[in-house]
Amino acid sequence: MMARFVHVESSTEGIDPALVPPVRLLIAATLADQQWHEFGALRESLGLSPAALSKQLATLRKAGHVEARQATDGRRSSWRLSAVGAERLNEHVAALGRVVASVRKIVAAARRGRRQR
Repeated sequence: MMARFVHVESSTEGIDPALVPPVRLLIAATLADQQWHEFGALRESLGLSPAALSKQLATLRKAGHVEARQATDGRRSSWRLSAVGAERLNEHVAALGRVVASVRKIVAAARRGRRQR
């Protein structure tokens, strides 16, 4: 069962629930150049099965993060990060940076407190 994203006031602003699973974040990062990437090449570079990649791309497409186009033979597809997806990816990465900075402060304070006992 997949955990649901829980928003924490002032700590998770900018986190995009569609990009929380690492596999989707990696897909978006791979497509960050906003160029078209052939499905097979994308699958190979990420090391995913066709079914796994299809499922994740469908979720990202539904969220407006990616766009697809079919090759003229109708059998191959190419994918790219949409303009909205690029904006959300940037916001998400910045938000993750803020979360990591907060976590570092909390952990450092906890370690200092443990040493003082």
